[in-house]
Amino acid sequence: MRALGLLALCGASGCGGGEARDDGLGASGVTLTSATSVTAASTSTSTSAGSTSASTSGGEGGSTGSETGTGGSTGGVSGGSTGEPASSSGGSSTGEPSEYVMFNDPLIGGTLGSAVGGSFGDAGWTVTGKADRVYWSVPRLVEGSVEFTLSNVTLANLPLNDHEVFAMYEGGHGIEHPIGYNPEFRNNTFKSMIRIYGAAEVERTGQQKIMWGMCPLGAPGYHDGACPCMNPAGFFEEPFGGDPGWDGSPQRLRVAWADGVTRYFRNDVEVLAIDWSASGLSFGPETLYISLGDSRPEEVDTAGMPIGAVFSDLKVEGWTGPPSTICM
Repeated sequence: MRALGLLALCGASGCGGGEARDDGLGASGVTLTSATSVTAASTSTSTSAGSTSASTSGGEGGSTGSETGTGGSTGGVSGGSTGEPASSSGGSSTGEPSEYVMFNDPLIGGTLGSAVGGSFGDAGWTVTGKADRVYWSVPRLVEGSVEFTLSNVTLANLPLNDHEVFAMYEGGHGIEHPIGYNPEFRNNTFKSMIRIYGAAEVERTGQQKIMWGMCPLGAPGYHDGACPCMNPAGFFEEPFGGDPGWDGSPQRLRVAWADGVTRYFRNDVEVLAIDWSASGLSFGPETLYISLGDSRPEEVDTAGMPIGAVFSDLKVEGWTGPPSTICM
């Protein structure tokens, strides 16, 4: 897996303009080179090339492929000026500076991340097996957003109960990657996920779920099934709803978290929101990972990616910050 340090402070003429967002996130930055792993660095920018390949196996009904950082996609990372994020969501600060980050991966002809299965082409990354996924390690964004375009999804390729198209999670504390399902992802201490319900979920076919869980217990980055945090207690909610229609056309999905609220948007319309501002917790995993797809289909027969779905134009942006205070 390629790993590059890619974030630098803006100089007097180094920051470009950006588009205002409705989720409270500002935008300014200088575009740098891109990589599988994006690491914040306050004073310098460095790049290195290379990739590794490791054999991985899909679960029941899944695909078997190699984990690769595949070239061909042209994207980048922007490093913003040192300052403060638009808001604070609780937890204590270590005093480390906050920086604006923007990361883009078009997924055209390849990826800047690590791919497990699927195929790349001119339209983006196409799912070929139910356990396919692409994942990235990014800076710790205490406030931010992730968005991507999802195409070629209809009820015909949503046959199962659960089709999880996005995940975000704690990937530090020595967790191996690609992350395993149980307990590393299933009981992850910082976990978010977008699920599209399929035909097997008759009462809610086509609707979507957004999941948001925080349990800042530190190492090992996951718990035994119940968050042991008492002061403050952990937080977990998973509302569902939204337009159940999927006609194959490009759909822009976005998750944004700021001001103690997580919001899920579809085509710029807010679908679901989770307010965790009263929890006393901040969102601050040791190492933040994002993923299109997740590891659940490797062990759960009723879950899987929509075969034939096409993902493109991934964009990640936000403000870096300190890790969450470990709960007592």
